[in-house]
Amino acid sequence: MRNLAVHWSEGMFLRPHHFQAADRHWSELIATSSQWDNAYNYGLRRCELSLEALANYQVQVAHLECRLGDGTIFSAGPELGRRDLKAAFADHAEATVFLAVPKSVLGRTNVARDGAREPARYVSQAVALQDEAAGGNDQEILLLRLDGRLMLSTEDLHGLEALPIARVRRAGAAEATPELDDYIPPLVSIDAWPPLSIGIVRAIYDVIGEKIEVLAGRVRQRGITLASPDPGDLDDLLMLHALNQAQATLHPLTFARGVHPLTAYVELCRVVGGLSIFDPQRVVGEIPAYDHDDLSRIFRWVKLRIEQLLGSRKQLQYEQRFFVGTERGLQVDIDPRWLHAGWDWYVGVNGKNVPDRLVRELLQPGKLDWKMGSSHQVDVIFKHGVPGVQHVELPSAPRALPSHQGWSYYEISREGNAWKDVFATQTLALRFRTELIGNLEGLPGQRNLEVVLPDKRAVLQFALFAVPRVES
Repeated sequence: MRNLAVHWSEGMFLRPHHFQAADRHWSELIATSSQWDNAYNYGLRRCELSLEALANYQVQVAHLECRLGDGTIFSAGPELGRRDLKAAFADHAEATVFLAVPKSVLGRTNVARDGAREPARYVSQAVALQDEAAGGNDQEILLLRLDGRLMLSTEDLHGLEALPIARVRRAGAAEATPELDDYIPPLVSIDAWPPLSIGIVRAIYDVIGEKIEVLAGRVRQRGITLASPDPGDLDDLLMLHALNQAQATLHPLTFARGVHPLTAYVELCRVVGGLSIFDPQRVVGEIPAYDHDDLSRIFRWVKLRIEQLLGSRKQLQYEQRFFVGTERGLQVDIDPRWLHAGWDWYVGVNGKNVPDRLVRELLQPGKLDWKMGSSHQVDVIFKHGVPGVQHVELPSAPRALPSHQGWSYYEISREGNAWKDVFATQTLALRFRTELIGNLEGLPGQRNLEVVLPDKRAVLQFALFAVPRVES
């Protein structure tokens, strides 16, 4: 250590030098110990900038708490004064704002009287203090205050311990007010800088939570387990597992105070590692090293990377419209968006009071003899046996559609003359053997189709499902 401990001994003649040397020793010892515990122990703990002053081309802090690079703790408010930005913007597009404190140098004056013009590390000011134990007995005591000041990167910072606290850029439009850019200064706590704590860390937490809701709903809806035969189902389950772990870790970190940026970055990189199996390369790839002086770059990288990995499992959505009764059958109007080539169509049939097996039997040839076509052509198709819109029975539900809610699915072919008329009229209609329909007279406007069976009436509902295709 540069500043050795004072050898206190009996009978020594005390001078100010002894106490000054002792202060230097303990200050260096505490600063070194803190720096050894955390190499990135410097930065802002709290910073509130006046946006009103910034609109007037001035920099002013409402409140500032920080630790400088040499371990000095500093706290101040508006008494730091204001800094004019107009001169800096005359020659530069942006300027970094620093909190600057003169360094302590032996051999020169390091304490100035209050009001002195010469820069010094401390300013001496007289304060009347009372006896803490007995009260009263006011005595005037000289105290030292760090002579901190706001400075800009366009000024000479030689001989100063400087900590960047913000970066201001000149607005592009004429007469527009200056604005803070996306720079994030060194921090000892992420909550000192809301664009980091809320704009990045909490935003990632919320994006993960939203993805969990989507995947969890899909897993519950489809009854997905580790034994599911569809590889895509296993991907959903594995991603849900990884995201649940990530959310459990990020929740206390996101809403706690005093979380160091390194801690937050490590946990977010852990999320990247857990999700990297879903990247086409199946590996983590290169991760930027932690940079306490360039937090914006590394945190924006990790946010973008997590969003990319979450997007690697596309949200399988579908849109659904029920067929509604007409005088002779069922019909549904088609959303024009579904007519584009990027959508797959399925007719789903749900037995409200009969099992799936019986629903499929009723829809076999020779039973209901159902036909499909546009509202203009479906009667001709059914009556004269003209080929209608073709459909194929699916043994299991497509991945994007509900699989455990009693639905049976039939994939629609988008080919043939009958399909062309569906495309032109934007309608799809169904016809059945009317002698088997028990509620034909009351069918218009209803969803339920009642099929007469020997022992009861089977209630069926038909719906058109449109599923956007996912690019692999």
